[in-house]
Amino acid sequence: MKLELDIINIKDVQFGEKTAISDSVLYINRGELKGLLQQDKRFKKVEIQIAHPGERCRILRVSDVIEPRAKIKGGEDFPGVLGRGTAGEGNTCVLRGVAVAMSDDSEGRDLSRDPNGEIIDMSGPGAEFSPYGKTHNVVVLSYPADGTSLNDYRIALKFAEVKTAAYIGKAGKNLKPYKVEVYDLPRQGKTPKELEVLPKVAYIFQIFSAQFQALENEPILYGASIERFVPTILHPNEVLDGAIVNPYRGMGIETYQIQNHPIIKELYRRHGKDLCFAGVVLTVAHNNEAESERSTNMASNLAKWVLGADGAILTKSGGGAPEVNLAQTANRCEEIGVKTALAIWEIAADGSPESSTLFNSPGIDALVSMGTPMVTVSLPAMERIIGRAIDLPNAPSIGGQTERLARLIRGVVGQLGNSDLVTVRS
Repeated sequence: MKLELDIINIKDVQFGEKTAISDSVLYINRGELKGLLQQDKRFKKVEIQIAHPGERCRILRVSDVIEPRAKIKGGEDFPGVLGRGTAGEGNTCVLRGVAVAMSDDSEGRDLSRDPNGEIIDMSGPGAEFSPYGKTHNVVVLSYPADGTSLNDYRIALKFAEVKTAAYIGKAGKNLKPYKVEVYDLPRQGKTPKELEVLPKVAYIFQIFSAQFQALENEPILYGASIERFVPTILHPNEVLDGAIVNPYRGMGIETYQIQNHPIIKELYRRHGKDLCFAGVVLTVAHNNEAESERSTNMASNLAKWVLGADGAILTKSGGGAPEVNLAQTANRCEEIGVKTALAIWEIAADGSPESSTLFNSPGIDALVSMGTPMVTVSLPAMERIIGRAIDLPNAPSIGGQTERLARLIRGVVGQLGNSDLVTVRS
């Protein structure tokens, strides 16, 4: 399966009479985009704003971030959600340097324990530490229509973000790309002889934790929900090309990072050099013993007996419970001869920033720290606020100088290896 990503560099974003790209500037017809999104009757109204790098601007209640993309040939945009068929083949136009940020108008994000949810700062330390402080952000503010349930409103947000990403992405379809990224991996069983001597490495991608209740009928994998999900093999190109939209309650992951998955890209970079990339096993962390055991066995068996992996990299989604599930999967892999490396957030049981894991298994001896989401970051006051602000009693104004946990700033720490922060021992 061969995928080519045609990269168009965007240096600025402005509103204009026509949605188009000229001299690396993306112009957006705001009225046309609003009209497209307001066709969804679950919204009372939709507003579109733009935030630029370096601007003293804070975006509130960010439920997800996505990169604008549109299919050129070999498929349709975000199949299962907007189009039909499958992802991972042909050519896809990518607008690099711009992102779509969804601002959630419901009463706070479930994971944030703060009514202002996760934020994006466009200047200051929050912008320096996060990739989304360096992108030109098209912010979609969608307000629920009267009578729309909370579940339906949040489902509508997922559709709105992919519609916006595809609408904007189409502006670059007929332009010459700045560069083309090629991802080409043959089907299982067609490994070239010269690669057979290399260790086969699979990636076990935990996309969701059932410790948080999934939204009913949420379009996650090819437009389908992941309730009672069982482990599934995906070609890595499908992951990079829009087959997965991050769950609303996904923790420390954004759709943008799935589209630009650091671990998958690194495995591709090393494919044919010191390893043979075997493929991806998609799984979730369940919240009861029977389903957890089933998922653990299936994921490890798929890696070993279907993909033929000698080793596997595992990541998690969420906090404590999925970490235990992750360790159980790694233990099972080790038992059947698949060497494992785990890349995990560190979250102490008491919420402190000290290093901690919730398992102690001698067989799991290769761990990569993704840092801790519990450290605080000092943020300066901002002149412009996007999104509905709620100031808490006896707390600083959300627009003023404040301290915020890293996990409440989108992109500062992540589950997939996208963070720019490193730990230094003093």
